[in-house]
Amino acid sequence: MKIDCFTLAYNQGKYLPIAIESICSQRNLGQYFVYNPGSNDETASILARNSTRVKAIFVESDLGPADGLNYGLRLIESEIFYYLNSDDEVLYGTFDYVCEYFRNNPSCDILHGSVNLIDESGKVFRTLPAMEFTLKGYALGYSVVYQQATFFRSTVLRKSSFNVQNRISWDGEFIVDLALAGAVIHRTQKVLGNFRIYSESITGSGKFRTLARNEHSRIARKILGHDVRLGEKCIGKTIRYTRAITRRFF
Repeated sequence: MKIDCFTLAYNQGKYLPIAIESICSQRNLGQYFVYNPGSNDETASILARNSTRVKAIFVESDLGPADGLNYGLRLIESEIFYYLNSDDEVLYGTFDYVCEYFRNNPSCDILHGSVNLIDESGKVFRTLPAMEFTLKGYALGYSVVYQQATFFRSTVLRKSSFNVQNRISWDGEFIVDLALAGAVIHRTQKVLGNFRIYSESITGSGKFRTLARNEHSRIARKILGHDVRLGEKCIGKTIRYTRAITRRFF
């Protein structure tokens, strides 16, 4: 069993070598693609130095992160798919654990785990335990899946895509869409990745709270519209929880 990996790399050359090393140090690695949508920093030279380990994809521009990830979905050949942002890390030994988990749990379509929060220097300052994912929990803002610790069985992705209109929570909406389509989601409390929080990152900057609230409310209403019986009272609760969750993560 192998894991195909995909990294979005746009002007994050400072952290990209760390992300690459965290992937390439894993056993059970299948294909590894790094997607560069027109970076103007040292990203291209980093990819050139790693040309024997990484399959670099260069495009002049795209429609945002979700568009890049959709490109990655079309390249999957291995049994498992994983994507990692270029400023985050996957922990050593994670791929061994994930492959064994999927082998032992054939009904599992998606596995997600806990993450460490790290600062700009890579120091761990908090660990976030994996939460049980439910559609109701997502709609109400208390059920979150951490992208750095999430792995997908490839068969569940064959007809899936990320919403290119969503520029802030494309990963969360992707999980919701898969769950609405019937994907079986498991969790583990094992820490699988490092999530970097710093002033220039989307999460750390705090610049996108209004957009995050709007997207979460839209996704919550999508869940309600699919006959997940939360009740009309949950709509008001969803708006309040949306404010709370965006304060926490954005």
